[in-house]
Amino acid sequence: MARPSKAAPVIKLEKKSHRTKKELATRERAEKALLTGKMMTETAEVRNDRTAHLEFLRLKPLLKAIDKFDEIYGAPTRRYCLNKSKLLQIETDIEKTKEEIEEIRDNKDDFSKNMPEYYRLLTKMEDIVAKKEGLAKSIRAEMNDFEKQNCMTIRSALSAIPKKPETKSNSLKEALGG
Repeated sequence: MARPSKAAPVIKLEKKSHRTKKELATRERAEKALLTGKMMTETAEVRNDRTAHLEFLRLKPLLKAIDKFDEIYGAPTRRYCLNKSKLLQIETDIEKTKEEIEEIRDNKDDFSKNMPEYYRLLTKMEDIVAKKEGLAKSIRAEMNDFEKQNCMTIRSALSAIPKKPETKSNSLKEALGG
């Protein structure tokens, strides 16, 4: 499998390429044509969620640095920020539930007369932890998918850019068979 094409700024930065200036200029124009030119916006939903807002603020300079703070990348970025917040909340809930399980185990003596109730309660609490861990796992997978999708979108967009500039056909040359 071939490596994805490098972006025009990367090629310029490396200062070692077999591409002509014309090819590089064509590539640069094509890359700029992929962007909307509108700055990515933070929706009210993200702004009102403290964790999501902080994640958005963390990503903002990173995306600006690579010229990807464009609205075309906004939806996946906002979903990623909201999922980060959900994941943090679920992980906090899991920790609280585990602490409650430990409390129940520490107070086992209180259930000495009703041991079936003790085990029923422990089983329910452990089921809750398992379900929350499953939910956290699915959110992590979704976040990973967003990261991959965003990467693939960028990569596929860059690989769709023609490597060579369009050549204007010379009808006189074609007619003469040259």
